[in-house]
Amino acid sequence: MSIGKIYLPGGIGTPVGSYEFILNDKSSLVEIGTVVTAETKEGLVVGMVDDMRTIGLDSDPILANLANGTSSTKLKEVILSKVTIFYSKNLRSVKSGTVRIATHEEIKLATGFSKNNWPIAGGVIPLDNQFSTVYLDGTALLGPESAHLNVGGLSGQAAKTSYMSFLLKSALNSSGPEHKIAALLFNVKGDDLIYLDQPASTKLSDEDIAMYQALGLTPEPFQNVTVFAPATFMNKDVTNSSRIDSHPLLWDLKVIWPYLKSYLGNIIYEDEKIASFLADFATHILYNKNPNVRIGSFEELDYWFRELLAQAEESETQYAWRSHHKATMWRIRRMLMGIVSRSNGLISMQSGNVRDVNPNLYQDGAVVVIDISSLTPDIQAVVMTKVIQDALKNISSNKLNVDHLIVLTDELNTFAPSSGTEMNSIKKLLHNISTQGRYAGVSLWGAGQKLSKIDEHIRDNAATRALGVISDGELSSGVYGKISRGLHERITSLDKGSIILSHYLFRSPLLIKFPRPAWLMGKVKDGSKNLSAFTSMVEQGEDQIDIALMQELATTSEDALELATKMHKVADLTTSKLVKEKSTFDENNPFSLS
Repeated sequence: MSIGKIYLPGGIGTPVGSYEFILNDKSSLVEIGTVVTAETKEGLVVGMVDDMRTIGLDSDPILANLANGTSSTKLKEVILSKVTIFYSKNLRSVKSGTVRIATHEEIKLATGFSKNNWPIAGGVIPLDNQFSTVYLDGTALLGPESAHLNVGGLSGQAAKTSYMSFLLKSALNSSGPEHKIAALLFNVKGDDLIYLDQPASTKLSDEDIAMYQALGLTPEPFQNVTVFAPATFMNKDVTNSSRIDSHPLLWDLKVIWPYLKSYLGNIIYEDEKIASFLADFATHILYNKNPNVRIGSFEELDYWFRELLAQAEESETQYAWRSHHKATMWRIRRMLMGIVSRSNGLISMQSGNVRDVNPNLYQDGAVVVIDISSLTPDIQAVVMTKVIQDALKNISSNKLNVDHLIVLTDELNTFAPSSGTEMNSIKKLLHNISTQGRYAGVSLWGAGQKLSKIDEHIRDNAATRALGVISDGELSSGVYGKISRGLHERITSLDKGSIILSHYLFRSPLLIKFPRPAWLMGKVKDGSKNLSAFTSMVEQGEDQIDIALMQELATTSEDALELATKMHKVADLTTSKLVKEKSTFDENNPFSLS
């Protein structure tokens, strides 16, 4: 059914790559993002409407081009729609013809499906009360032809994490003997990525289910998810994560020594005294073959510093060890021992009790989640650096049982900013993945609120880009290319579940929809499953679990009381020393903390 007629203006004419058409009375079917097909003398031309404008009676060129006998006295207005071309048989400007809504087969043709040897469903386009699936090329999304994904948009409005999790589900669904895929996810804030194997807390709509069917996906949670999180200070078998069945991460002095630059920054190289001491300590103490000399834990390190510095102070000598001044050693001691307290339970004072990510977990279809939401960004960067480097080493030595590894993280604006040196270690690592990862089958999927403020190598090396709601100021930064006014307005007002997708197979950005995740995004609302797992831990004798965590997991006060009784930790306030002890609060001096 025709919806309009191609408009060929005089003067400059119609350029290559786009055209305009005049809408007829069926104009209500067309808006920004609609995919249309023009039937011309030289064949079909498929494109997307990315701008529209309404012209009134005074536009004589419009009246001249209507050529349908319409009287100017009856004509009140004409709507012109600009179309960016996705597909045409010849790279030529279009000739006259009629325009209609594109078909499913024409959308597949326009988005390069015939050239796609590894299709991964990336979203759908609504069409005639159905959905037409748009596919990404797996060799460009995951390698080796190219790789990487950038997702941009405002926090809380752009649905960045939802889209990345949907696309991850789709990518894992496309795996097989020729393409074994695993994913390494970093949950840096909230609980969005730690319950992927649990069903969504709200029921999917009929439209969501229809989209899953069109995409060839089953609307169900991920099947193979393992979550890791830093251990707590009080109990190294319990993690700093709201997911109580997560596995603890625990590292000692020797494990984190190679990552001191990530902890301490460039100061360890810029300060010659510090660099010299660290080199001497590693050679003569940390890696000494004599077990009587060797130090392998922060506990031993602290004792070693205190002994040497006490002797130096007592003897009033300037040098506490070898040629290193005691003032330098006092400073280094504070820096090194501060690592333990800054790491919020991740680092053990003892040695040997190391808990880490087992490389055998990286199996086809497996998802490994590192929950570092309890850590500050600088310590998050250390964890990311070590875990990613471990994975890359295992890939280079063929110890991973997959062909492709997806590394997914949010907050690229923090970990890979366009300026600043605070995150140099993780930024350099992400930079290396973005430039060389495709050769090893490593694809970086990253999200950020402002792509203009992300390192240009990481941003521009991504073969695929998805944009949610973006502010006007960010769109005008220049990193998004030339955007039509209509598409600009669409990006700034996208509904959740809609995204602007760019991919090497597409000649221009495409507006697509994706279904609501069928897995849990965020904190568990119905605590029954969490409570059950917590009860199981208590019954197995793990009685050192933090009561604050227990109260958070319990859905009612009765649940909390029941768990506390099982743990034999019901507080008796009548005998509490804190209750009986006399208050030291000074009413005359309310600012006193004594």
